[in-house]
Amino acid sequence: MSKNQVANFSSGVEPEENNTVKIQINETQQPTDVLPDDSVYSKVWWGDLVPREDGSPRTAVRLSDIQFTAGRGEWGSKFEFILSCMGLSVGLGNVWRFPYLAYDNGGSAFLVAYIILQMLVGEAMYFMELCMSQFSGKGPTKMWDMNPAAKGVGISMCIVAANVCVYYSAIMAYTLHFFFSSMQKTLPWTVCKPEWLNCVEKRYPVCEMNWTKQDEPCTCRDDYKDDGMRKCVPAVANGTSAAEFYFYKSVLQLSDGLEPENIGTPIPLLTVCLFLAGTVVVFCLIKGIKSSGKVVYFTVTFPYVILLALLFRGFFLDGSWDGIKYFLVPDWSKLKNVNVWASAAGQMFFSLSVTFGGIIMFGSYNRFNYQVYSDAIFIALMDLATSVLGGLVVFSTFGAMAKILGTSVDHVATSGYGLAFVVYPETLSRMPLTHVWSILFFFMLFTLGLDSEFGLMETVLTCLQDEFPALRRRKSAVCITAGAICFLLGLPCVCPGGDYVVSLMDHYGADFAVLILAFWEVVAVMWGYGVKNVLMDLEYMLGAKPCFWWYWAFCWTTACPGIICFLFLYRMFNYKPLKDHEGDVYSQFAQNIGWFICTYTLLPVPVWFFYLVTKSFMMPDIVTWKQRKKFLFAPNRNWHPNDGRSLPASRTNLA
Repeated sequence: MSKNQVANFSSGVEPEENNTVKIQINETQQPTDVLPDDSVYSKVWWGDLVPREDGSPRTAVRLSDIQFTAGRGEWGSKFEFILSCMGLSVGLGNVWRFPYLAYDNGGSAFLVAYIILQMLVGEAMYFMELCMSQFSGKGPTKMWDMNPAAKGVGISMCIVAANVCVYYSAIMAYTLHFFFSSMQKTLPWTVCKPEWLNCVEKRYPVCEMNWTKQDEPCTCRDDYKDDGMRKCVPAVANGTSAAEFYFYKSVLQLSDGLEPENIGTPIPLLTVCLFLAGTVVVFCLIKGIKSSGKVVYFTVTFPYVILLALLFRGFFLDGSWDGIKYFLVPDWSKLKNVNVWASAAGQMFFSLSVTFGGIIMFGSYNRFNYQVYSDAIFIALMDLATSVLGGLVVFSTFGAMAKILGTSVDHVATSGYGLAFVVYPETLSRMPLTHVWSILFFFMLFTLGLDSEFGLMETVLTCLQDEFPALRRRKSAVCITAGAICFLLGLPCVCPGGDYVVSLMDHYGADFAVLILAFWEVVAVMWGYGVKNVLMDLEYMLGAKPCFWWYWAFCWTTACPGIICFLFLYRMFNYKPLKDHEGDVYSQFAQNIGWFICTYTLLPVPVWFFYLVTKSFMMPDIVTWKQRKKFLFAPNRNWHPNDGRSLPASRTNLA
């Protein structure tokens, strides 16, 4: 390849054939193949300074360091890559899903289980996905050229990403609804409507002090009355807060189920918010990672500013330390409950986005020799830190609410959406500058969802473009089409029965299914392709084996598949039907839909395997079982390092 051809690639000019352009490397070639200074690829990244496998310093980028893939794209800088990975992993799951699961599973016990599982499973699988995709320069579906029989795992990853895209866009619509509602003169979740029976605008503790036994009498507030027995009781029996009524009655307009007679039609205001959220996502992804890589500079950093401000404010609320202690001080007895570990595992996969395909997609856009090891550790640790930060913000609020209500932290709220869309709005209404805090909080939630939506949508687009390279020439059209389809599929989520749809897609399509996929993924890579081959590939790509390689090998081959298999079997044998926010079990009709979501998500795994088995019997050059085994499980001719060399040639350079 000439320097003129290199310049054409750097300026965005594509070759005539829309196929991968491989660079043939002459082993005796002198270091004269340095890219021209005007090439965007000539910039040396921080990780590029590690010596090459031949011992030469990487002071300039050679043709042999990278492989050009026509129209596929590459990160503009390491910071875009790190921030995009953080945006995918650090999202609504940290501020919405993590706190409510921690709240539902004993607070600190859940946190301890989460940290242990992340060390043994999450970190290892995150590192594995980043490295193998960077080594091959392939997305979630094409990466399985290393083990062709397991390509169905990659297809299922794409479906999982699409599932989450759909219902995440609905949650983003909720945040936009609250964001615009925060601009009203009177916050709508602070005022009861006449049709909201037993509604209280603010909750207060029940005062039951007997006047005859106290030095001072009990003074009844406006919300309470004397019941005739010299006690203060709620003026409205069994009162429900206005914030809860507002979310379920005004925003969701929640129906009795998702049956055809109950699901209803799309709610106009939520539909507009859904369309607006989708439009923002499409606009930011219109040029692929070239455009989304710039947006994340703001969308990733802004939430940290708001979270830290809310945490600082929460520290000074009366009773906040009770909530923080509930979150941080372990109750070791609860760790005996396997449900806590199963919930922590589901959240770990959801939060890190492992097995969702997004990590593989982001890694595939890295330079071949980029030192991704430290970044993988850093991003995973930042995800954990953000989850802890989000938990501290929420639980400090719970402690303050418990103090106001005169109850314990575990009786402040129900689990689920209530943490982000009921309890927190009620708490914000008690703060000074309540409108400002509300606007900032819900804008923060929107940006958190936006980051994750970028990664998930780009994962789907990358899978399509890798399988059908001609689509790379029409990125904008493909992105707009995908956004329109996501909007249409999201309409059931903004119907009166949409809350049930969102819960089913979250539980069956992004929690239960991911646990199964994670097992098959790590087995297919580490036992199918082989942990020895993985370590050799990493040594060739990074210049040396990763630090503590024996630890990673143990996690990949033993800890990950063992723990995941145990948790999956436990959840199967102790399966409990999904319940709504009031604790009622979902109808059988709804549960059937949930299992249908899980089935179509996982179906590509066995279907693709049996397709290849059938194909192997139809190929005349495959006669013996050894040949068939090689056809199914050995790397095919398309599996090679992303520096243009063949796989055997790359391994001969290892010490």
